[in-house]
Amino acid sequence: MRIALLTRSYPADDDLYKYPFVHRRVLAYKAAGHDVRVVRLGAAASVHVFEGVECLTVRPVDFDSAVFGFAPDVVAVHGLDEMQWPAIASLNGRLPVCAWLHGSEIPSILRAKALLLTEEVEREHALELTRKRTVFWQAALSPWPSGLRFAFPSQSAAALFAEDVGAGMRGDRTKVISNPIDTILFPAKRKMPEDALRILSIRPHDSWAYANDLAVKVVLVLQRHSRFTEMRFTFVGDGPLFDETFAPLQHLSNVTIRRGFLRQQDIPLEHATHGVFLAPSRLDTQGVSRDEAMSSGLVPVTNRIHAIPEFVDGTCAGLAAPEDVASMADEIACMIDQPEVFLARSRAAASRVRAQSAQALVIPRDLEWMQQAVDAHR
Repeated sequence: MRIALLTRSYPADDDLYKYPFVHRRVLAYKAAGHDVRVVRLGAAASVHVFEGVECLTVRPVDFDSAVFGFAPDVVAVHGLDEMQWPAIASLNGRLPVCAWLHGSEIPSILRAKALLLTEEVEREHALELTRKRTVFWQAALSPWPSGLRFAFPSQSAAALFAEDVGAGMRGDRTKVISNPIDTILFPAKRKMPEDALRILSIRPHDSWAYANDLAVKVVLVLQRHSRFTEMRFTFVGDGPLFDETFAPLQHLSNVTIRRGFLRQQDIPLEHATHGVFLAPSRLDTQGVSRDEAMSSGLVPVTNRIHAIPEFVDGTCAGLAAPEDVASMADEIACMIDQPEVFLARSRAAASRVRAQSAQALVIPRDLEWMQQAVDAHR
């Protein structure tokens, strides 16, 4: 199969956190013997290569030639919204289109992010964008375009989108396919009881939705624990909220704060030396970094909100109610005080990913779904 893949973002050497899960898909499609052309829209044409994958940036006016010059069987789209829609609409049904909606493309997700903004002007601007996106989708899907199919990473994301578009939703044209987790890149490592004292966070810091401020509060609460001085916390990430978020931890000698993003190949090295993955959340359609950590045998500590319960439960994670810092701290303390709980959860976490969202399961689902679209279009 020849796949033209249009994506809103793609990783680069100086920008590692732009849709890395799309890059993993591209590598897997190629490894399975399929031809893939990666395209994104931009004001000026350019080409960059990331880990052997060429990504073409083309002007919207040149999109047709970039796609049809490749002679694809199907167009796969990641991050489809009103900005990309004219390019997809210009295909006029000549090719089947399989679009993945990951997060903010869904108006309800965008609205939830907007409501977390603290500046009133910024918040109102984001809410207006939400209203425009809702109107856009309702108009774009009435009637539903021929050859268009949607995939969502979770049932929660699909349900939110259905609420947004109302009667325009076509259940026969939608599917839930989680983002793939590379269990070979993230092999399960046997953990020891003392690994519960090693707590890791690898997160962006560009939105309060990631709830990194809650992670900081968890550390401060854990200061009351009798073994706090034995604990080691590692925080890795970047974004405009980074400095503000970590200011309260600067005085703690057992906290390491590293600004910057890691290449995928470097993340398993961090996983190998930690046992708990601290990933609080206010909003999630899946949680790829959490699932990668679980694949390596880390036990996530997170919140019971949105899609998260579709991917973890109490047997493989420390689950707390939304905003419940005390319960998250208690979950970590429990695993330190009761090693058997930690070790059982670690094994269950690695098994859960392999049974639900491993790349070996997800990529065949992707390819089968796209092939069905191709067959239906003929």
